Amino acid sequence: MHSEKTIYNYVNCGLFAARNIDLPRKVRYRLRKKSATNFKVDKSCRIGRTYDDFLAFINDNPDTSIVEMDSVEGSKGGKVLLSIHFTDSQFMLAFIREANTSQSVIDIFDNLY
Repeated sequence: MHSEKTIYNYVNCGLFAARNIDLPRKVRYRLRKKSATNFKVDKSCRIGRTYDDFLAFINDNPDTSIVEMDSVEGSKGGKVLLSIHFTDSQFMLAFIREANTSQSVIDIFDNLY
């Protein structure tokens, strides 16, 4: 006894005289897309760097000036905008990057220095 899926796999490998075109389900369904491997980030780098930690730090040090940085991504794989916002003076810098990589951010800060 073999399951239906096993028979379909055998036909797909060419073990039988039947071909994929002879199978009713095989012609109807498209191949499934394989999911892309996601880049996994080490979660330990976020210890002490959450938004709650930030709020606690601001309550302890109210006279500290705040600078916010963000990346604005258009289409995937396209150009990326890096924005640096100085909240006290309401001043914002924006830089266009070719790709969303950490090295491109490092290059921008090296140019600023």
